[in-house]
Amino acid sequence: MSALSPVVSDVVTRAGFVLDELDVRPAGRRLVVRVTVDSPDAPGVDDGPAGGVDLDGVAEVSRDVSAAVDAREAEDPAVRDALAGAYTLEVTTPGTDRPLTAPRHWRRAWLRRVAVTLAGGESITGRVGGVTDPEEGPATVTLAVGKELRTVALDEVSRAVVEVEFKPAPEAEVEALRAARRESAEQHQGTQQQDTEQEER
Repeated sequence: MSALSPVVSDVVTRAGFVLDELDVRPAGRRLVVRVTVDSPDAPGVDDGPAGGVDLDGVAEVSRDVSAAVDAREAEDPAVRDALAGAYTLEVTTPGTDRPLTAPRHWRRAWLRRVAVTLAGGESITGRVGGVTDPEEGPATVTLAVGKELRTVALDEVSRAVVEVEFKPAPEAEVEALRAARRESAEQHQGTQQQDTEQEER
């Protein structure tokens, strides 16, 4: 799989997607190469939950990945060894049961209801708010849990998945999460401005 990763990742990135997962496993006499792609776009503070990935774009990525892998297989022994003959390529998008394991997953889950299990065993059900930038320290997410907002460090989450909802999110939860995200953005902007002023001195 390591031989295929750079080839697939390059095609997916050039197409404007994020490579979410590359999985290669045997299926009878063939190998199945499953490529899961996601959108890099996260909803803004005034947006609703993220929509699905452009399926026409996924179909185009599938054709491009197939062509790139076939071309590399012909010239790279490592890729030939990894595929070991016939293979089936599947290019797909993350399902609703995809665990949230990275900050970008949480950003894409903006305003979605999630079931979370913490490392200590505690279970939480809440609605996803803003996510801090991991470059500023440990990444955290704000969750609307009941009538309260709770900040959870992502490295304390052992498992989190989006729950399917059939009703619109409560307006009070949505507005509370939007207000908290705006406040966090304003604080971040203020901190950056102070840092810039200190550097200029």
